[in-house]
Amino acid sequence: MNKKLKIGILFLVATWLLTGIYADDEFGEHSTFLKYRPSFQFYYKSPLGMQDMPASYPAELVVEEAIYDNFINQKHWSDNNFLATSICGILYLGTIYFLISGTIKQFKYGK
Repeated sequence: MNKKLKIGILFLVATWLLTGIYADDEFGEHSTFLKYRPSFQFYYKSPLGMQDMPASYPAELVVEEAIYDNFINQKHWSDNNFLATSICGILYLGTIYFLISGTIKQFKYGK
């Protein structure tokens, strides 16, 4: 395995742990975001949407809503979206570049 492919795998793991995709709870639009801590969950969606939580809400959905609120609704980073967008872009583009160039090099010179 060549060096670029190893770096690409490291970028892939970092991207998986540090970025995510969420569905907006009001309009359902999808956006990427930078997580404030590593997590294996990649897709976040609010089970309630914009509704208030009823008293008889199932426990597993209460936990899912708490995770959504923790990662999406609470602001753990500053209001500077440029920083989060830049880091997400570097992680996504670095992953794509190193995985593709490492895979091509592996097949080209691996014979």
